[in-house]
Amino acid sequence: MKCRFFYSLIVFTALLGIRSHGQQNLQPPLEIPLHASGNFGELRGTHFHAGLDIKTQQRTGVKVYSTEKGYVSRIKVSTWGYGKVLYITHPNGQTTVYAHLDKFEGAIADYVLKHHYAKQAFEIEMFPSKGELPVEKGELIALSGNTGGSGGPHLHYEVRDTKTQEVLNPFSTGLGKNLVDTKAPTVNSLRAYVVPYKGNVQNGTIDVDITYRDQGNGVIIADTVFAKGQIGFGIDTHDTADFNTNKNGVYKLRAYQDDKLVFGYVFDRFSFSETNLVNALVDYPLYVNKGRRVQKLFYPKAYNLSVLDKGLGNGTIGVNPGDNITYTIELCDYHGNETKIIIPVVYNQEADFEQKSEKPDTHRILTQNSFELKSDFAKVSIPSNSFFDDFDLELSTQGNILLFHNNQVYSKKNMKVEFDISAMDLVNPDKAFIGLVDKKGNKTYYNTTKKGNIYSINTKNFGQYQILYDSIAPKIYSPSFKQGDWLSNASKISFKISDDLSGIKSFEGYINGKWILLDYDHKTKQIVHYFSDGIVGSSKQELRIIVSDNLGNETQFETHFYRK
Repeated sequence: MKCRFFYSLIVFTALLGIRSHGQQNLQPPLEIPLHASGNFGELRGTHFHAGLDIKTQQRTGVKVYSTEKGYVSRIKVSTWGYGKVLYITHPNGQTTVYAHLDKFEGAIADYVLKHHYAKQAFEIEMFPSKGELPVEKGELIALSGNTGGSGGPHLHYEVRDTKTQEVLNPFSTGLGKNLVDTKAPTVNSLRAYVVPYKGNVQNGTIDVDITYRDQGNGVIIADTVFAKGQIGFGIDTHDTADFNTNKNGVYKLRAYQDDKLVFGYVFDRFSFSETNLVNALVDYPLYVNKGRRVQKLFYPKAYNLSVLDKGLGNGTIGVNPGDNITYTIELCDYHGNETKIIIPVVYNQEADFEQKSEKPDTHRILTQNSFELKSDFAKVSIPSNSFFDDFDLELSTQGNILLFHNNQVYSKKNMKVEFDISAMDLVNPDKAFIGLVDKKGNKTYYNTTKKGNIYSINTKNFGQYQILYDSIAPKIYSPSFKQGDWLSNASKISFKISDDLSGIKSFEGYINGKWILLDYDHKTKQIVHYFSDGIVGSSKQELRIIVSDNLGNETQFETHFYRK
């Protein structure tokens, strides 16, 4: 089954693209077949996915090519995020991004290595001028990797509007024709929602799952929903493609009350400023508690997500006396494959609404207002418009512990948490910080500002905060050689480094007093120096490594080896 209005939409988008950027015909960045482990707009834990994750056959070192003529406009090397990433600006008004790389190639590699040693730092960011690093279409620019926040070997590929820096769906630039997809989106679960104090579903005032059956030919029929008042619906769904079992995102969704469109979105482009709005689209408490990513097809309060169809209301539907409604959801992938879900909704006269009750130790948070709340030694400051919905915030202290609501509410902005420690007997103030402790006892470090007796942090997370300590220095271990070894035939040396709590802040290496580049991967905890840098000569090599954590605890390791 093909999506209704699909072809007219694509034709319009294609014409718009040609008018804005010229003919869209970027070549694939890899020579191997295109299979996506993640697609554009896919719902992730904290963001909408901004590009296309292309599989590299579960290995690193696959050759990466520039998809169009242009010049390297930005290079960044980071322990986190995109890891080693390359930005190429093109004459057609677009910029392509190649992330989680293992190595840069050719003149780009030489340029990066030079800047590593000039700044004596692993983490660097560079903005070459237009004439410094030109590239041709199809030119080898890098090797694929697994650096930064990558969860496995792949190439993260993006297309951006150079002027606005909005991200564009890479399939619209010609890559779509390189992926074979005859499979329609899959439904994992359906859910009915009650608007608090205004609705009832299945004789209850709590949200419930809906059972359904597959009719074949892309049509799913749900069991009848008996409801009264204001309700909404949600869906957990994913898309796949031929030769691929990865659960990717859905390109387009439409929801209808009978024949009236009441909710919808299309993932063609969006801005990075919108990325945390993923937690407005999904049922956030359900995701936190159960790991289920159910998209809500309604919203109590409007939020400015550009992919949403505007002017449709908030997506909720009213079920009134005598109503017999057909609620329809259409799911479409970029290649036009469709799944249709039909949900019969019938008015239930006998249903009652929830009665509102006051809760102790709570503060009513209205999203448009800012708040400053106090409890004993603690104070929290909340900026306006930090949340998607109004809610009752719980705040209390127990001993020296601040109980700051729970993790079922998402904050878009940093909140300030302050502790007055004047009445606390701190064991080691220099190594103290405000930390978060979860229900399992896991501790999270927060960079803590200390001004006299006032300790403060910025956080987007609710939970249990208290004073924690880190006086244990990082570890340096598992060297790739023994002291005194001859390493004439080796291409590199490596160590592992780790820290028990506050985390690695810095690491440095020196050979015979000269600074050396250490390539760091936080996932494997490994630091590596490659002899191809040309720093290591012949004869005896005195090596010193220094690693510090965020509380100033430091470890030094010294050894030596030989090379001819």
